[in-house]
Amino acid sequence: MAVVRPTTLALGPLLVLALLLSAGCGSDSGDQPLEPTPAISSANRSFFAALPTGYRLEVLLDGLTTPTSLAATPDGRLLITEQETGRVRVVRDGRLLDEPWFELPVFTALEEDFIAQELGLVTIAVDPLFDENGFVYIYYTEQDDDGSRRTVFGRLRDVDGKGADLTKLVTLDLAPPKRHIAGGIAFDGNDAILLGIGDHDLPELAPRLDSLVGKVLRIDRDGAALPDNPYVGRDDADPRVYASGLRNPFGVTVDHLTGRAYITENRQTAGDAVYELVAGADYGWPGDPVTIREAHVIYDFPMGMAGIIAYDGDALPEFTGDLFYCTFHNGGGLHWSELGPVEGYELALRDRLIAPGCNTGVTAGADGFLYLLTYDGKLMRISR
Repeated sequence: MAVVRPTTLALGPLLVLALLLSAGCGSDSGDQPLEPTPAISSANRSFFAALPTGYRLEVLLDGLTTPTSLAATPDGRLLITEQETGRVRVVRDGRLLDEPWFELPVFTALEEDFIAQELGLVTIAVDPLFDENGFVYIYYTEQDDDGSRRTVFGRLRDVDGKGADLTKLVTLDLAPPKRHIAGGIAFDGNDAILLGIGDHDLPELAPRLDSLVGKVLRIDRDGAALPDNPYVGRDDADPRVYASGLRNPFGVTVDHLTGRAYITENRQTAGDAVYELVAGADYGWPGDPVTIREAHVIYDFPMGMAGIIAYDGDALPEFTGDLFYCTFHNGGGLHWSELGPVEGYELALRDRLIAPGCNTGVTAGADGFLYLLTYDGKLMRISR
């Protein structure tokens, strides 16, 4: 087992280093066009902040292979996706188990590309009714023997502690050679799934309502459209589409305290952002390089916006009701962002860098603590 003794990190020097590195994956509202609005910008300033008194950041274990996402089961397990191996790993009682929960062949890159970039096994989510149905959802790319490729959103079932009964719910037969498949997954209530899908390197399809790429979908457990989706009944739209005009929405979360949803979006050279997710909204890709909607946080340089969670637990009360998101580029970091209106110097509340290395995924465990991943294989925890 790849397990190391938990180590409390010296936050000050590491966070200052991460902050310096962060100065650089760029990364129709009905029938009414949206007008550009001023965006709150964190350009060139991710504010350093210490953890609240009594909180600590620990490295729980090392030895994961390119981990991309993690999700917690009610019984205390953590399920972690490994991008290149196609394995879903299990952490139980702080230990990384030898046997994966599930494993599948994944397509990571064409041979001449050498690196996986954004393909492979990307995202995992646990059903809020897991105790009743045992459902777990994954998002990945695959390739057949004849070379045909696709992006898949699938459902598994937990049987005797292992994943079984893979069912493909949404498939896109356009898996790109390298990138922009996104894959954020979140539940809106108990029965609606929000799924972020990147533009698959086909930006011209992002605003088209008859295409699934460059969108957030809102679907049920079988992959079908919800009847109250904004484009249901329109001949020119896929009824599963909930929002459009996105390049690479890697993270999706729902704040269960308010019912509002948020996404992380990656643009090109400018415009990586956190947005509130609005039904029927067009987020402007391609076109304006920054945004046509006001962002919660937006950058004028590539950050590699990754996993995001709205924390609604009470084990870390200083965090309750706030957003936490990871950034991939230049060492990565965990950002703490307060919701609600801010002005003037209070802008710092929108982007406080509180931990280094959170490159891909962040979630709350069954114990209410925050767990985060580094792309070089570490699992970290914020507890108290």
